[in-house]
Amino acid sequence: MQLRPGIDGVVFEYGHCRSTFLPQVWQELSQPRQFLTRLKQKAGLPADFWAEGVKLSRYTVTKWREIDDVEEYPNG
Repeated sequence: MQLRPGIDGVVFEYGHCRSTFLPQVWQELSQPRQFLTRLKQKAGLPADFWAEGVKLSRYTVTKWREIDDVEEYPNG
């Protein structure tokens, strides 16, 4: 699987251990190796952990924000 920094969120699963990072986390962890290391640690596993049965899934998100009508259209 090819990770796309800044685009993909990632879910890490191994047995009962599971963690996820939203795509926005790439802003802080820009290198794929660093990203996956921290994702494993978030799941409660050692930084260098890898084993048969590890499952990685990618996902994307759509960000929404509400526009304040008063701010966007001050005259009405």
